Amino acid sequence: MLSNYKLDFEDEKILNELDNLCGVVQNKEVLRDIILYIKLKQNNELDFGNYNIIVRNNSSYNLLNDLLKVCSKVFLKYNIIKNESICYLDKIINSRRECPLDKIAGIEDSIIVINEKKLRMNYNDEIDSLNRIVNQFNDKLFIFEDTNFCEGETDGELGKLAPFRMTIDKISLDDKIMYCKKSFDEHNIKYKKQDIKEYADVPFWILKNMLIKLLIECKSKNLDFVDKQMLKKNKEFYSKNTTRNRNERNSKKQTNKNAKEELNDLIGLDEIKMQMEKILNYVKLNKERGQMPSLHMCFTGNPGTGKTSIARVIGKIFEEENILSGSGDFVEIHGRDLVDKYVGWTAQKVHNTVEKAIGGVLFIDEAYSLVADRRGSFEDEAIATLIKEMEDHRNEICIILAGYTEEMNNLIKLNPGFESRIQFTINFPNYNEEELLEIFNGLCKKEKYKLSNNCKNTLINNFKIAKKENNFGNGRYVRNLFEKVKFEQADRIIQTNSKAINSIINKDIENAIKSISFKEKEIRKIGFC
Repeated sequence: MLSNYKLDFEDEKILNELDNLCGVVQNKEVLRDIILYIKLKQNNELDFGNYNIIVRNNSSYNLLNDLLKVCSKVFLKYNIIKNESICYLDKIINSRRECPLDKIAGIEDSIIVINEKKLRMNYNDEIDSLNRIVNQFNDKLFIFEDTNFCEGETDGELGKLAPFRMTIDKISLDDKIMYCKKSFDEHNIKYKKQDIKEYADVPFWILKNMLIKLLIECKSKNLDFVDKQMLKKNKEFYSKNTTRNRNERNSKKQTNKNAKEELNDLIGLDEIKMQMEKILNYVKLNKERGQMPSLHMCFTGNPGTGKTSIARVIGKIFEEENILSGSGDFVEIHGRDLVDKYVGWTAQKVHNTVEKAIGGVLFIDEAYSLVADRRGSFEDEAIATLIKEMEDHRNEICIILAGYTEEMNNLIKLNPGFESRIQFTINFPNYNEEELLEIFNGLCKKEKYKLSNNCKNTLINNFKIAKKENNFGNGRYVRNLFEKVKFEQADRIIQTNSKAINSIINKDIENAIKSISFKEKEIRKIGFC
């Protein structure tokens, strides 16, 4: 019986296709679990009801299609779908109240993809219909693409409809190096590994064009080897025609700011800025005396209070002041990202994550999620390894643990090793109403919207009320409200045929506030939290 639940050669071959895809290889274990679940379900050993997946898409490139092509091979093999086509449905619910999905051309036997962000535009009307659709067509495979600002929100609302979760990461330098090597290997072109890293360190869309030109040159000249000079010449061609021109245009619009200027330009955070200045002075002086202190920090406070922004600036400051030898790289992860599924894997995952951030900042958000209910868990292994890495690389990296104040205090208390390695603990207060208004005005200015004079009081009053909520979202709340305001403003402009397309009036803000309040009540009502 146990042999039924092992992956066969064809399964492994499909999974290995992910190794050659940028930004999606981390989903290999999830797809492996899905295959095992299919086998268990078909033998009536386990049943979650469906195979639906929420895919958190953090990339600006079209990588979802690449991931789903591999997934579709698995589902096709086990007769979950009948063809490998992918049907993207952005507008299905309002226009089809009776949910006749089987009448839509091309949807009969394929994977159905719904962009959750577009669904959210009419969330209150569509969430009930979505539930009805999924339950009515439970033999179909749904993929919910999550591109929301707040990660995890989609899981809370649609988790009952989709038991599996995948992620698409931003394309890293390692991904681009792999992409280059794969392209050269496929065309039997030899290269030196040490030359590829510098060559691949460009935006991915530029790299793809660089490689096309280089491959054409090699094949047309019958060359089977690319040396460092060829790579440099090829890169310089695209640098002159793309990156350089773009940078020149940008430099005319904005002056170059150093990291300290960026820090001072952040809204509010006056106490934090003064603390950072003292920390920098302390570190610089001790380094000069040959007694380099630990750089690791703990940030506590509610979400949206500027913890991530400050962490990014810290990396740049340490680079500019020659505190760290790296380029100020900023690596942001969730605490759970350090935990793997099998014995011995977690320690290696923690080590690899720290290695990526050497010379910069490793920002671990919601680090308190590493607190486990029992001793000897994978979470304990992650904490033990992280504490060792903090000591081993104390002069090479700044590791910042971040999260809610009470939960972070509990994490440090339960793991004394953190306390001796964390040099600085900084608490981030909530923004006041005027600062929240300044953030909102900044978003308007950035997107060239103009607020009418009577909007200020409405926003201030709303911020006063919103701040009373537990774990108030601060800057995140403002950005979410701004998106809702834009939505209401666009609807008003079209309905009234107004020419003032850049103007936001008080009614837009009032409607946006109502929609947020109504949505929260609806979520509580239908139990998606």
